[in-house]
Amino acid sequence: MQIRLQFFDEEEEVLLLDKDSPLHNLVPLRTLQEIRAAIETIDVFTVPIPSRSANAVLSSLRAIVPTSLQHLRRLVKPCYIPDSLVDFLAIPSTPPEENILYLLVCPVTDISEENLSNFLRELPAFSTTGTIPRIMTVAVPSSQPISAAQATEWSAKYWPAVYKRGNPYGPHPSIVSQTLRGLVDPENHILLAKRVATEAASSGEGLGFGAVIVDPQTGQILAAAGDARLRCNEKGWGNPLDHAAMRAIDMVAQRRLGRAQNVRPDNKVEVWNGIYLEDEGASGKIVVKVNGNSNIKNEDKDGNANGENGKEVDDRKDDGYLCHNLQVYLSHEPCVMCSMALLHSRVGSVVFGMRMTRTGALSAEEGGRQMGLFWRPELNWKFVCWQWKASPGEEMESHENVDA
Repeated sequence: MQIRLQFFDEEEEVLLLDKDSPLHNLVPLRTLQEIRAAIETIDVFTVPIPSRSANAVLSSLRAIVPTSLQHLRRLVKPCYIPDSLVDFLAIPSTPPEENILYLLVCPVTDISEENLSNFLRELPAFSTTGTIPRIMTVAVPSSQPISAAQATEWSAKYWPAVYKRGNPYGPHPSIVSQTLRGLVDPENHILLAKRVATEAASSGEGLGFGAVIVDPQTGQILAAAGDARLRCNEKGWGNPLDHAAMRAIDMVAQRRLGRAQNVRPDNKVEVWNGIYLEDEGASGKIVVKVNGNSNIKNEDKDGNANGENGKEVDDRKDDGYLCHNLQVYLSHEPCVMCSMALLHSRVGSVVFGMRMTRTGALSAEEGGRQMGLFWRPELNWKFVCWQWKASPGEEMESHENVDA
């Protein structure tokens, strides 16, 4: 059985998913701007005018107020006014003798009500009958809707809105759908991140956080790292920066530079081997099993281990960025440090399991730090992000007061 799964209500971007598809567990994160756009309103003037004079009134208003609020209907029939405004606008229950339209004039900051009233009185629509304009103030969304569903909601709550099939406050719907289709086995990779997190905690050398980095072009697992901040060096010191995501990025760097060059000598992970705390002498080719499924590392897409002549092939043209467009799967929402490291490494997408309301830096929702670092206009890179909603009883420990 297949069902239609429509992201951002973009009609051109519809995915057909099986009813039991694991992709239903992926909840796209809203950007900080999307959240603000959904709740911010401004006060505007509206006035009923004769429908036969609508064009003349609109043309005259352009001379004194700027054209704005393109995401809202300027002229609305009484039957399309939201129920919440019917009594306030004193809309008659029976049709009047003359057809009336409600004109959305402008924000109240553009002109005073007195000046607007004086201007409208001079127009033929009011001066010929001696009618005094009935100017009212209503609250409307200040930003355009990011989906057809949101436009419908606003039209029923505030004022008839227009959805222009785009998203100025976050990733375009087509980007979200395309990235979603490109995710490589997200369920098993999230499970692997959780397993690595469990191993990190049980080792006593780290906390229960895990990270997995996958190349979407080949399906390879490039790195699988657990937290290691509690592991002591020869001086007996730990490293508070050895978070799972940071170590996974290190592993990718080591793979790309070559086995002879160790980027971080204190990060004791064999270059060709991304699994948590493997011995230096471990075999270059390892198999990670998740739910019985094998994932062979360090093989090219033709099955040749480490490419020709036993050397790893790195043909990525990405201007030197370590994780350009790679996929990252995390057991927990990353902290500010790890989120910015992922951003500066130019990752393509991130999926995390447990939300960290006190320390996480990717979610912009209420109840947390509301940073939304995955998509901020002032930053020089953006990526698409999802939270993996685990089934009841499968959630990991949150470690609420700790940076993941």
